[in-house]
Amino acid sequence: MAKWYQDTMWWILKNTKGKKLVESCNIEVVSHQEEPEPPFILMGNHAHAQDPYMIGHFMNHTVNYMANIDGVSDIQRRLSNLVGAYGKKKGASDFAALKQTINLLKNGNAIGIFPEGDRSWDGSTVDFIPGTASIAKRYKVPIRIAKMTGAYLTEPRWADYPRRGRVLIDFRTITVEEIALMSATELEKKICSMLKHNDIKDPLNNEIVFTGENLASGIQRIIWFCPECGAQDSINGSGDKIICSVCGKNWQLDGNLRISPTGRAGADLKDWIDMQADEMKKICESAGDAVLTRTDDITLSEVIDRKMTTPRNGNLVLYRDRIEFSYENSGMLVFDNIQVEHYIDNFNKAFEFDYGKKRYRVIFDGKNASKWIFFLNYLKAI
Repeated sequence: MAKWYQDTMWWILKNTKGKKLVESCNIEVVSHQEEPEPPFILMGNHAHAQDPYMIGHFMNHTVNYMANIDGVSDIQRRLSNLVGAYGKKKGASDFAALKQTINLLKNGNAIGIFPEGDRSWDGSTVDFIPGTASIAKRYKVPIRIAKMTGAYLTEPRWADYPRRGRVLIDFRTITVEEIALMSATELEKKICSMLKHNDIKDPLNNEIVFTGENLASGIQRIIWFCPECGAQDSINGSGDKIICSVCGKNWQLDGNLRISPTGRAGADLKDWIDMQADEMKKICESAGDAVLTRTDDITLSEVIDRKMTTPRNGNLVLYRDRIEFSYENSGMLVFDNIQVEHYIDNFNKAFEFDYGKKRYRVIFDGKNASKWIFFLNYLKAI
């Protein structure tokens, strides 16, 4: 596609969709250095589904974003192509995407990369995909840093409804000269230190009151453990209340994701998520061959050409060494945990993973898919 056409579409989108986001999300900007001339790499922390448009509104040049296009609609896919976005396989290394990145830089373009590779579940900057910083060093291009504060609180990944508070974008530049003086490891550490924070705990956000409606709606996508009775998958949201369907305990959630009353769950949602992570570790270490966790009434299918080919309804059960999927007529699929790879949650709609040469998709229909990622990550690490 001709560059002039992408530049035109980029200008239109940044002044329509981007402008609307600036107003609705109350975005403020601080820029410590001038934006470099292309080619350069734009890097930001990834907390909001609309991060590319939020940041892009304030960029002087068209940015070709490396993005997950697999899980989007056909309309969104076409829109992404119009503005020069290019696909990367989420949750896995992607040689084709890397090659496209290099070609774009060699042709004098600006590239946008979110080095975490995925949006944050708890407002924390997660570990970077290895090698993202070394591209800038190898091809001698500057890095434009865009640190976003308040983006996660504006619309948490798990939430059904947005909030309004403030999003602050802090722009900085790492020059080619500075990059030349650092090793790739040192550069990656520098970028990480410039982007790393937690939106829930950040003092800058404590000064801002985030408001909205139905603040707890969707909470079951991230919280699966009740600190009061220990039940799994009993947590749901109703309005601004978090409720356990087993013991009846409830908590109030505000727009800054603080909870009351405080107790074992902590003072905010980050505390609760950390507490349930500790409980997950205890479950994994003491279970033996017992069930670690399960999710009933889900749909699993092999995926070919982005389509579900053999959908079956059943129950998904996790053990220390395997996942079992039981379905109608006593059917059973067994997956060795070690061979389950490239697992992701796609836009709160589907959990996908590779097994051997096949790709599988699980539709949780509003249930908690994130816990499967957390459990598998921990089991593979021990």
